[in-house]
Parts: sequence; structure tokens; C-alpha cells
Amino acid sequence: MSEKKRKRQSDQGNEKPAKKAATQLSAQPAPGTVKVTVVPNSAEHGPIIASTPGLSFPRNILLAAYKKRKDPTSRHSLPNEVLLQSSAHPRLDYTAREELEWTGGLLKHYVGVYDGQTGELKVIEAPRVVVKSTLRSETEEMRQKNKQTPIKPTNMALRQELGMEFGTKKAKKALASITENAITPRKPRDAANTDTPTVDALDAGAKAILQSMQASTSDMPSRDAMNAAADDAKPRPKANLDATTPAEAYPLDALISPDELRAVDIKAWQDAVKAGENVQVTSRFVAKRLDGIGKSKDTKKLRVLRYVYILIEFYNALKANRDGGKRLPQRDELRKRVSASDVLLDGVKRKYAAGAALTKWHVDNLMTHLAALSLIVDEFETDFWDLREDLRMEPKKMSQYYHEIGCKVNPLTEKERTARGLSKAEANVRKVAKLKLPLSFPKQRQLAARR
Repeated sequence: MSEKKRKRQSDQGNEKPAKKAATQLSAQPAPGTVKVTVVPNSAEHGPIIASTPGLSFPRNILLAAYKKRKDPTSRHSLPNEVLLQSSAHPRLDYTAREELEWTGGLLKHYVGVYDGQTGELKVIEAPRVVVKSTLRSETEEMRQKNKQTPIKPTNMALRQELGMEFGTKKAKKALASITENAITPRKPRDAANTDTPTVDALDAGAKAILQSMQASTSDMPSRDAMNAAADDAKPRPKANLDATTPAEAYPLDALISPDELRAVDIKAWQDAVKAGENVQVTSRFVAKRLDGIGKSKDTKKLRVLRYVYILIEFYNALKANRDGGKRLPQRDELRKRVSASDVLLDGVKRKYAAGAALTKWHVDNLMTHLAALSLIVDEFETDFWDLREDLRMEPKKMSQYYHEIGCKVNPLTEKERTARGLSKAEANVRKVAKLKLPLSFPKQRQLAARR
């Protein structure tokens, strides 16, 4: 068996191998094979694939190509940005850009050229752009609008302006020095001696800046004007600062219109007081003053007291909101809570509410008007303890409303305590609001200068 085995091994050297080597196969290309070569896109402008979605692009328009090369030193280098642009159309501007947002730059396009004789296919990378058109008139309008749009001041400029208006003398001096150092007059050198500077006027640039500053600040309101505007915007009745008596400071027709005052019904109260009957009311403030005013036959003051009672009922009928404001209840519920005619109730809602809600500003406006009316009832000297109890309000907050209309709020004197028949313990928790001229309004809070 060993001889037969050796015979087969010796015969194998003379036979041809059944398989060819791999190197021999690669050296002889098979028919139908295509050789693909990738050509680097190192030229200034290579082929570009352009798509026009939803756009009828004319074929006679030529696009100018631009390329922004990437920064090789940047750590976050982006691919070369390609831009095509044309203004050859009489009304439209065409621009073509690469849109990499939806692909993330991972999708690439290639253009290939095949040579049938050599069987070689050359492939080069081609950026894909999307052509869009814009109306030239709209572009011009946007450009003009951007030119006319004022530049938004920076936080530093706003802080400097605030400091110049409300800052201390030291802060204003520091801000003025910053401006002076920013615009320093140039000193041209003497023609005879170039080493000796001469004092001259400001240069043209500095003059232009100063003139523009004067023009822009000439119409700015003064500090007094801004304070007056802030006072007018406060939720309180407008006071007559030229008044010579307390009654002229807040005229009745400025608090209640004559038509509303005539619409206040006081006949039931007049009949009850005349007959010596008790009038059922839910207000301590009104109950303690109704008999005296009713017997005095002062119908105007009785109407004011009746209107005060309507405002107290109106306030107590409101429902609280989370933002510190109030909201109106349903109309039927409001009619049950407020003893007034529909005409008078609608007038109160129009004056003191914004639709179906009262913001904190509207609530404060209602309270300051109510405080001014209570002063008219009490001859401009009111012990507001009963009114505070009717409104279920804290003493400090009630005092603040009287301060807002220019009153001076002080504790009861010994003479006032004796006249009202109050004990010392009762007098200690009560305060009297007095309207005296000149009116003393709370001072506006001013920001302290930063150190």
C-alpha cells in the first residue's frame, strides 16, 4: 500500500492543477466588468445637482456659483458651502443653497461618466442644492424696514439712562465721566512744532455724535413730567392740585357722574327715617350715619351714602382670583347681592371692572374711590374702622388707600376719643384719615445707587 501511495504522489507533479490561482484570475478581467474610479473634487467649481421643488425655473437663466471653503484650523469644520445666485430675471431673484438639516450632512450625491471603450466609470462628488425664488420688491422692502427699525438699547445703556434720571450726584458724575472719556477732543499738532499739541475744538465725528445726542434727548420728558405721568396712571381718583379747600380736591362730580347720582334711589331711606323706623343694612359704616344724615335733609349727601353702600355690597359680592384680583359673580347672583337698579349696577361695572374681572389695579381703584366718597360723607375726616369691618380688610391696607389719595392717617386724639365715647382700648386700634391741604401723597420709591 505504501508503494501505491508513493506512485500517486509522484504522478501528481506531472498533472495540471484543477484550479487557477487568484492572482491569475485578477490579471485577466472578465467580460462586462466596469472599473470605477473616484475623482477628488478639488477643482474650483465642479458639477452641481440642482432641484426646483414647486418652482418653474426658466432655462435661459444663468446662475453664478460661489463656494465658501471650510477652515482647516477649525475644530468643528463644516463642508464647503456652495451658493448659486442670479438676478437676471426682471422681478425675481434666484438663490440655491445646500440643505443639510434633514440629512445631517451624511447623504452625498455623485455624478459619474462612463467610457464604453475602456470600461471605466469616473465618479465625482456633486453637492445637491435647492433653488428658491424671492420677489425683489419684498427683499427691498425688508431691507428698508430693517434700516428704519430702531436699534434696541442694551442693558448697559438702559442702566446708565436710569442712573442719570434717578441716581445720586456721585453716580451721575461717574456716568458723565464715562461719556466724556468716550468722546475725547483730538488735539491736532502745531504746524510749526509737531511735538507740541494745541487745544482745538472737537473733531467732526465727535460733533456729529453730540448733535445727535442733543436731538434725541431734546424731546425726552423731564423727571417731573415722568413723575406726573406715573401719578396719573395710579389707581386713584384724579386730584385737583390747585384746590383751596378739601372739597375742591376731590369734587363729587369727579367721583360720581351727575346722571348716576340722580339715579340713586333714597326714597325708602327718607321715608324710614321720617317715620322713625329702623333701616336694615349690612354695613356698619352706613348704619351709624344714616339716621343723622337722613334727619339733616341733605339729599345730596344721603345719595352719596347710598352710593357708598352700593359699592360696599358690590365689593363684598366679588369672588377672589389667584392673581390677587377679583371676578364678578353671575348676573342674577350680583342682582341679589347688590341693592341697586340695573342701570346703576351696569354703570358701576363699567367704571370699576374690566369685563367680568377686576385686576389688582381695578380693585385698588375701587377702594380709593370708596375712600374719597367716605371723606365726603364725614366732612373730610373719617374714622374708617367701620368701613374696614364692612370690607373685611386689614387696618394697614385700609390706611394705605387713604394715604394714596393724599390723607394724613393718625391715631385718635384724647379729644376725639372723648367725643366719640370710646374707651382707651377701643381708641388704640382706631385711626382717623384727614384730608388737608396741601395733599400729602406717598413718595415714589427710588432705587438706591449701586456701590
